[in-house]
Amino acid sequence: MADNYVRLDESAVKKLTSYLEGMPKQAPVAIARAMNRAIDSTKTEAARILKDNYTIKSSSVKQSLSVKKASKNELVAQFLSLANSASLSMSHYKFSPNKETTGKAFRPVTVEIRKGSPFEVKNGFVWNGTVFRRTGKKRLPIEVKTGPTVPQLLGQENAFEALQEKAEETFMKRLDHEVGALLKGVTK
Repeated sequence: MADNYVRLDESAVKKLTSYLEGMPKQAPVAIARAMNRAIDSTKTEAARILKDNYTIKSSSVKQSLSVKKASKNELVAQFLSLANSASLSMSHYKFSPNKETTGKAFRPVTVEIRKGSPFEVKNGFVWNGTVFRRTGKKRLPIEVKTGPTVPQLLGQENAFEALQEKAEETFMKRLDHEVGALLKGVTK
C-alpha cells in the first residue's frame, strides 16, 4: 500500500505550465481540482471492486475508505484504506440465518465473504446480529467469528495498482478539462 497517492510526472507539469504561462496563479488551482476529482473517482472505484467480488456491507466499506484532498498550496491528494481493527466481524458480511439461533434446535450458520463461496461455521450461532462460534464442547467459551478487513480485501484483489492507474488516467483527463476551463475563462 506504499503507492496510494496520485503522482504528477514532470511531463504533465511542463505541459500544464506551457498552457498557463500567462496565468501562473491558476496552475495550482487546476492541478488541485483535477487531483481531487481523480481521488474521488478512485474511492468510488475501490468500493465498486469490493461490492463486485465480496458480500461486505456498504457501510463497512465507506467507514474504512477516506481521501485527503489537495489544495492549491499543497498539491498532494491521497486515497487511504484503513482498518479500525485487525479483523471484521462476520456480521459485516452476508450470513444466514439472519435471526437469532440461540435457545432453538441447532441450525447451521453459513457465511459468504466472497460472492458465490458460502461456508458453514462449525459450532456457529447467531445472537444479536453477530456470528459466534463455540470453541469447546460446553456452552462457553465462545468467540466472535471474524473475517478480513477492507484493506485486506483490496490487497487480495491486487486493487491498489489498478486504482493507481485509474487515478492517473482520471487526473490527466480532468487536468485537460480544468486547463481548458481556465483558458476559456469559465472558472477562476
